[in-house]
Amino acid sequence: MRGSSFARFLVAGGVNSGATYGLFVVLSWWMPPSVAYSLVFLSGIALSYVLNTAFVFRTRASIGSAVRFPGVYLVQYLTGLALLTLLVRWGVDSRVAMPLTMCVTVPLTFVLSRRVLRSPARRAESAPAPDRLPV
Repeated sequence: MRGSSFARFLVAGGVNSGATYGLFVVLSWWMPPSVAYSLVFLSGIALSYVLNTAFVFRTRASIGSAVRFPGVYLVQYLTGLALLTLLVRWGVDSRVAMPLTMCVTVPLTFVLSRRVLRSPARRAESAPAPDRLPV
């Protein structure tokens, strides 16, 4: 089950990347690239929320998860920035460091998204049962 949701996560990420890039190209015809990027970044988080709730994790959207969801991308950004900075300081070429960073941030984003979007009841259902001693 996890493998299939991770595959859906990768597909949703590809769709989101393509859609937001296309929107960036269109917006950058009429506004400065920095403004277009900011609008696209925010719309990308919103689209990611919709795709992750409806397609990836097949859960219901809620105000609570919608408020917490941008935090996933804040953690992803800060983790990626820190790791990329460290790798480059350690002498790794940035063109190699970036894919290495993505190997950490993509699964991290998946795990955090799943945690934010799944209801507490569903998280409890999928958690391993605690070891119990016979009585």
